[in-house]
Amino acid sequence: MDSFLGGLIWDADQVDAPAAADGGVFPPVADRWHPHVLLVCLPEAVAGKAGAWERVEPCLGELSGPFAVECEGWAGRPDTFEDFVALLGEWGAVVTEAARRGWGLVGLP
Repeated sequence: MDSFLGGLIWDADQVDAPAAADGGVFPPVADRWHPHVLLVCLPEAVAGKAGAWERVEPCLGELSGPFAVECEGWAGRPDTFEDFVALLGEWGAVVTEAARRGWGLVGLP
């Protein structure tokens, strides 16, 4: 799951795309109180994320318990496990299509 979500849902170094990990396409934000407003996944990393999604999608039901313990009811998170799975499914569809086309991804959190 971390391989799929890193750089999509949270701003994390992209092991698959070293250029993105050290500033890459856009410079890092200097003000730590204002989070990045732009997330970038270079085309070279998208195929790896699509592969990670293929491995994770069939196992999403196993996350129901951990979701209830860690996330349910938190502000800024999906309210229900079903909403969480729907959000991941939407990201999965975007990543899969981008990989099919050889595209990168840009997201605004």
